[in-house]
Amino acid sequence: MIRSSYRRAVPSALVAALLLAGCGSSSDTASETSDGTPVNGGSIVYATDREPTCLDPHNFGDMPQTYVARQYLDSLVSERPDGSVVPWLADSWEVSPDGLTYTFKIKEGVKFHDGTPLDAEAVHANFVQILDPATESATDAGYLRPYYESSKAIDKNTFELKLKTPYSALLPVLSQAFFGIESPKAMARGLEENCQSPVGTGPFIVKAWNRGQSVELVRNEDYNSAPADAKHQGPAYLDKVTWKFIEDGSVRAAAVQGRDADIIFNPPPQQVAALKADPNLETQEFTHTGLPNGVALNTTRAPFDDTKVRQAFVYGSNAEAAVKSAYLNVYDWEHGPISSTTPTYKDLRRFYEHDKDKANKLLDEAGWTERDSDGYRTKDGKRLTAELVYSADTGDTPPADVTLFQNIQAAEKEIGFDVVLKPLPQDQYFAAFSDKDAYDGLTGAYWNSPTPAVLSIVFSSDSLKAAPGNNMSWVEHPKIDDLVRKAAATTDPAEQQRLYGETQDIVAEEAYQLGLYPVVTRLVAKKNLKDVWIEPSEGEPVLHDAWLAP
Repeated sequence: MIRSSYRRAVPSALVAALLLAGCGSSSDTASETSDGTPVNGGSIVYATDREPTCLDPHNFGDMPQTYVARQYLDSLVSERPDGSVVPWLADSWEVSPDGLTYTFKIKEGVKFHDGTPLDAEAVHANFVQILDPATESATDAGYLRPYYESSKAIDKNTFELKLKTPYSALLPVLSQAFFGIESPKAMARGLEENCQSPVGTGPFIVKAWNRGQSVELVRNEDYNSAPADAKHQGPAYLDKVTWKFIEDGSVRAAAVQGRDADIIFNPPPQQVAALKADPNLETQEFTHTGLPNGVALNTTRAPFDDTKVRQAFVYGSNAEAAVKSAYLNVYDWEHGPISSTTPTYKDLRRFYEHDKDKANKLLDEAGWTERDSDGYRTKDGKRLTAELVYSADTGDTPPADVTLFQNIQAAEKEIGFDVVLKPLPQDQYFAAFSDKDAYDGLTGAYWNSPTPAVLSIVFSSDSLKAAPGNNMSWVEHPKIDDLVRKAAATTDPAEQQRLYGETQDIVAEEAYQLGLYPVVTRLVAKKNLKDVWIEPSEGEPVLHDAWLAP
């Protein structure tokens, strides 16, 4: 289920050829250990589902970019599981009493992979690139545009960031790979070249991007800028990582069970139980914070410009049963506007539970009282219809998602609502997010975010002004705007809970969005691959600490 992304399909014949070539690498381990002490050497294959169209996460702003970018880019700070942040490229920072000025002390002695030194001017150049209209992503703009005032280098190692209004979520936001720091010299080459081979300070270097196949990463021998929460400081243990693209989930699962991958990302639901039961494999899972996978209802066009119709659609969807059936109970139902793992989450199940009687009553009240020969409701001779658009690319919309949509379609038919499933070419599907007139009903939606400030990005009019398409239901609600602005301005957890809680109440009552299932990073690795961990800001795998045991 896609918020916005840019992907390249991997032809199935090519996937088969890649697997037959074989890339398993446990035998490449440089030395052995019997006491669990990490050792240097070896190469691994990481197999994932989607290929970005640009490796630079400052552009476009899609998750496949950040997963691989985390391996070669460092950020200013790193987020810990409890939501606190620790030093990374910034050794320390100070926040002014009014919350408008952040002053970062930049780590000394760090160099980009091209030899350019890291300094405050380099950091400033990154913020200029991130927010340049010619390069900015909707993601970066959504996070920063409503708040950013200016930035500058005070001196060689002091970087200052000024805000228009207080933004309590700033530090966790900056911990994401979307805000990874890149070489100004490399950025100056232009967008195309920087997309092909971005240059950071991270533990791995982009050696080659073989389009449609893999990204080859090699160890940065001079790495000296690991975050404070890393398992070790200094260079990575692994010599090389092949970041391979295998769109078919079953093929990925077979790869890690065989010799063609050491670790895979998100196997399909039907494979999860078998992989967890495999004694040679280990599975770790991370449920993302932010907006869960779901459906955004376009509030600007009929039929969903009518609150009662939106509410009826939600009550009639039978979403919980649809999710459990489509995903074989691998995912729990996430019903609300933020996932249950997100700080300030509020359980609003009562607004989303299946209730055919209530749905029918609401549609009657909205004037959809007649039925046509197919049993669908009509008003003034027009059928109650909504399109649910999704990408025809199976990498964007796997089979289980299509089954989920079909389940919802069947449930809605029972209340007389005609939901038309409409697969679109990838480019048309992506265009729908920034044009409220591109579709008249429903589109898949999610937004990974380390803080509940995602509610502002997805449901405020400030977001509509900053980056059209982030507010996927095209909501303009003055009370929501007031609540999320006040929440961003306070660091009091109790006050944030109250303000974001009220925001969730409004979103649920107005039926702007139907939550379906959580965004999950599920990694399955061979047991001899040790110390891979998942960072909490975006659920990105971290391979800097990974090593191969016998």
